[in-house]
Amino acid sequence: MKLEARLHEIRRESSSDAPGDPERFRRVALTNTEMMAQGTAIRDTLAVNEAPIAQIAQDLSGRRIRRVVMVGCGDSWISGTGARLAMERALGAVCEPYEAFDFQHYGADFADAETVVIGLSSSGKTEPVMEGMRRAAELGAYVIGMSNTLGSPLMVEFPGALEIKATRGGWPTQSSTAAMALKIALAIGIARAQGRTAEVAKLDAALTALPEQMDAVSTAFYEPTKALADKLAKVEFMMLAGAGPHYAPAAFGMAKLKELAPIHAMAFPLEEYHHYRTQKAGDVIFLVVPDAASHQRGLETAISSKGAGGYCIALIPEDETEIAAFADTAWQLPEVRDDLAPLLYSVPLHLFGYHVTMSRDALGLGAPELGLPTA
Repeated sequence: MKLEARLHEIRRESSSDAPGDPERFRRVALTNTEMMAQGTAIRDTLAVNEAPIAQIAQDLSGRRIRRVVMVGCGDSWISGTGARLAMERALGAVCEPYEAFDFQHYGADFADAETVVIGLSSSGKTEPVMEGMRRAAELGAYVIGMSNTLGSPLMVEFPGALEIKATRGGWPTQSSTAAMALKIALAIGIARAQGRTAEVAKLDAALTALPEQMDAVSTAFYEPTKALADKLAKVEFMMLAGAGPHYAPAAFGMAKLKELAPIHAMAFPLEEYHHYRTQKAGDVIFLVVPDAASHQRGLETAISSKGAGGYCIALIPEDETEIAAFADTAWQLPEVRDDLAPLLYSVPLHLFGYHVTMSRDALGLGAPELGLPTA
C-alpha cells in the first residue's frame, strides 16, 4: 500500500511538464527573481555565519582531519563538487562530494574520528542525508548541518549548524552558489584555526569580492542568454561538460534545463566526451572551460564539436581566443580564481535555463513528446 500511495502522490503533484503549467511557471518566475540575487545571498550567508564558523573551527582546531565528506542530493550534492578544490587547498585534506543515498548505504560505515561530514538539505530533513550523518556521528565523525530551514532536524541534531541565507521558492540557484561559498568559508575558518592563515589569505579576499562579480555577470549576461535561448528554443536535448570543479556549473545547468524547460539534458566530465561517439550532428553542447588546466581539452572538444556538426557554446575567460574561434557562441567571463570559477560560471547557465523556458513557452512547448514506439 505504501508504494501504491507513492504512485498516487506522484500523479497528483501540483506541477507538471505540460505547456504553460501554472504551478511550474509560478516557480519559474521565482527562479528568475532568485537567480538575479545570488551575490546578495552569498553576502548574507557569509555574514550570518561568522560566529558559527568560528565555533566549529575552534572545535576542530586541535583535531586531525583526514577526510571531509559533503553529503546531499541533487544540487546539494553537486555543490560539493564545485567547492571541492578550494576546500582541499585550504585544508590540505581530501574533500569528497558524496550523494546522500550512496553515503547512507555504502559510505557512512567508513567514517571515523578523523572525518568531518557536512550534510546539506534545503528542507533540513532529507532522509538519506540525516541517516548517513547519524551513522557517521555514531562512528565518531564531526558532523555539520547546512540548511536554509532554521529549526529543522538537520540544524539542531548535530554539533555544527550553518544557515544558508537563500530562498528556494523557485528551483535552486542562489541556494546552490551560496552553499558553495559557505563550504569554502568554513574551510577557510578551520584552516585559520589550525594555523594555516597565510595559505588561505588570498582565497578569503577573493571570496569576499566574489558577490560583486556574481551580480555583474548576472546583469551582463541576462540579454545574451535570452538571445541564445530564443535561437535554441526548439532544441529538446542539450549536453553540458566541465572538468574537475567545473563539472558543477555543467550539472547545475543540466538541472535547470530538466526542471524548468523541461527538456532532456545531460552533464558529464569534460574528458568523457572523448571516450564515446558523444555528439551527433545538430546536438548542442555547453563547454565550461575557465582555467588553464582544462583549456587544451576544452579546445579539442570544441574542435570535435565542429567536426561532428554540433553546436557549441563555450564559457571561457574574457581573454581566451582559441576556443572562441571554434565555438558557435562564446560567453567570455571576468577573471576569477580557478577554485571559485564554479560559482561565477554557474550564473550564465542559470540564466539560460530560465530564458529557454520562457522561449519554449512562447512557442507553446512543454516536455518533449517522444513516447514509446507504437509498433
